[in-house]
Amino acid sequence: MGETLATVQELIDESGPIDVTDIYEQWREALAGLMHQVESRFDLKLDPSTNGLEVAGEIGSGIHGQVQCFSGPDIDWMVYSWMADTKNGFANLHLTISPGAHVDIPGFGLAFANFGARPWGFIDLFPRRDLVTDTDYYFKYYDQLNAGWLELRRNNPWLDWFTSPTAYIRAATSPIAFCYSGPMEQRTTDIIIKSAQERMNDWLGFWDNPTPVPVSEREALLNHTVDIRRKVAELDPANHIAVRLFGEETANNLVEALWGAHRTLPHAYGPGA
Repeated sequence: MGETLATVQELIDESGPIDVTDIYEQWREALAGLMHQVESRFDLKLDPSTNGLEVAGEIGSGIHGQVQCFSGPDIDWMVYSWMADTKNGFANLHLTISPGAHVDIPGFGLAFANFGARPWGFIDLFPRRDLVTDTDYYFKYYDQLNAGWLELRRNNPWLDWFTSPTAYIRAATSPIAFCYSGPMEQRTTDIIIKSAQERMNDWLGFWDNPTPVPVSEREALLNHTVDIRRKVAELDPANHIAVRLFGEETANNLVEALWGAHRTLPHAYGPGA
């Protein structure tokens, strides 16, 4: 298995203009399917703070994108977003979900992307506890996924592991993260989408038997969860791509939306809280 150490900007520049419209449409369809699963399971409302965070336009006509964020009794914050300049090899789509403070379930994070001629996927369950010291948490949510992580890595030598040049981003990923790019072939898109579906199924399965968080600990867990969202959103090295596409003011608004800086809906402490 190879490894990619290039930045997002370097991958785009190295590839040059390339039409990724077909893959982008597949990304959009897959993302909508995952979103439907979440909406079918949880009571969610669109937060008004993200109204207007969209760039109208037909696919292929230039910049195309939207950010929508949701909340509900079980889900503190969910980001459903896409942006693309498909004729120039750029697409970046996200589904990020932070559970409420009443359960200890990890968060769900996903990105489908094209950075030039390399379809790319990131899929992870971000821990809200310390995996090194809270071994009960580790064994409940992460150890069971390790065998599948190893199997995928061993059986797909044509994929390239994406190692972020930014140390902070490497620190923010869990030990079972999917973070690969591959050649511009259907099998690359297929395995990324398949892996996303499998991890979503794992994450939804955790909700069948979550560990309740004592009421006295919920405020601290909520604050920790918000801190994770904020720091990752603000320190994402791909933010400069948004600045280049949309301008600094709009890019800053997008980053703030990702972590819920101007949310109006209440935080999630569980149904009936």
